[in-house]
Amino acid sequence: MARFDLLSKRGSDIAKAGQSDVYRYDFVPDTFRVQLLNIANKAFGEDRHYRQGRGYLSNSNWVWVDETFSHEKGINPLGGNEHMPEQIRTAFKAVGHEDALDLVEIISFKIKEHDYEDDRIRKLRGISVKVVTRADEINYRLREAGIGYQFEGSNLTRVDSQLVHQEVVKPTLNLIARTGFEGVQEEFLSAHSHYRSGKNKEAVALAANAVESTFKAIFDMKQWAYNKNPRISDLVKVARNNKLWPDYLDTNFDQLTATLQSGLPQIRDKAAAHGQGAVPNEVSSYLAAYALHLAATNIVFLISAADTLV
Repeated sequence: MARFDLLSKRGSDIAKAGQSDVYRYDFVPDTFRVQLLNIANKAFGEDRHYRQGRGYLSNSNWVWVDETFSHEKGINPLGGNEHMPEQIRTAFKAVGHEDALDLVEIISFKIKEHDYEDDRIRKLRGISVKVVTRADEINYRLREAGIGYQFEGSNLTRVDSQLVHQEVVKPTLNLIARTGFEGVQEEFLSAHSHYRSGKNKEAVALAANAVESTFKAIFDMKQWAYNKNPRISDLVKVARNNKLWPDYLDTNFDQLTATLQSGLPQIRDKAAAHGQGAVPNEVSSYLAAYALHLAATNIVFLISAADTLV
């Protein structure tokens, strides 16, 4: 049979080095396992079906999942010689976390095949309405459960293998774990928690708040005076007056101040902070992710700049 390159075999090239993170990479909660099986059952259909004169046939999707997993692992089939779907599902609920992640990848791969087929049928029927695919829901459930993987292409990919997460988000978590940044840490972690739960408005608002709290934490440490309820423009002015960053950044990089004042705060003010009127504002997940990454970039910049001052 064809070779399937299991997640556990691929491993990861990223050094963990005890770094903190907002995701876990070695844990598959029971709740997520049940949710994935519910998605799979809808995609795969009935466990068995009857063909006239030939008796009952096993569900080919579960057979493929079982054969692929057991062959790559070098073990007996989870569902026995007949690859009984109920036995496979029961085994998935009970296996250890490494085996569970491999099964998540294999099951998700098969589910995505059904997404492609459903999309092909919609196109043949002239249906152009975009639908939320089952693979999209799998990724949502992974984020919701705090599992540090996303299903991309045909594989589970570690979130921390993505450049922005590795180079920006993780350093941010390490920087704000220090004394004096407790408020920043609480807001930044809460923003990620809301993002994983699909509460994108709250994620954007808290991400912007975390940046403003970073300014205040630095000012408090440096004993720089600032107004009690400052606007972001006031915070930037205090930082510039106290030479938090070199003058040439203001002179040659005019967008720095604009980014700090109008980037993330503007997203928050337009999409998440104020009254939304009769029609609710919808904040997309990609915008929330951008807000989180922008907040992390700003926080790393500000704290790193403060660390260079005598």
